[in-house]
Amino acid sequence: MSDFPPDLVEEILSRVPATSLKRLRSSCKRWNSLFKDDRFAEKHFHKAPRESHVIMLNEFMFCPMNVNLNVFPPSVEFKDEVSLKGFHSNESEEVYISDCFYCDGLLLCTDTYDRLVVWNPCLGETRWIQCEHGYVR
Repeated sequence: MSDFPPDLVEEILSRVPATSLKRLRSSCKRWNSLFKDDRFAEKHFHKAPRESHVIMLNEFMFCPMNVNLNVFPPSVEFKDEVSLKGFHSNESEEVYISDCFYCDGLLLCTDTYDRLVVWNPCLGETRWIQCEHGYVR
């Protein structure tokens, strides 16, 4: 697609569902920088097909589901459980989520040790928040 004009590529990608864009981020540096552009994000928001994603917290783990109400009968597709990275990015410890709050596409979670993490489920990125006193409560 490098032979296509950049405007045409942007127009095509703005109509691709968000879950597919996640997989395309690593395919090309130009596309990756386009996906981070606020103008493209706004365009994508208005043009891309709507998808319903449900994330259920089940026994301290996230269970994502895709729900499509635009077909008959409605379909529900369960995905594998999602675990978050440990407090330090090089750790492979299991993180067990005890509470979760949603805001603008991001999830603010507390783990069983009362540590805070912000998770972007669309990008699969996490950012741990260092609390001054070490505990949330």
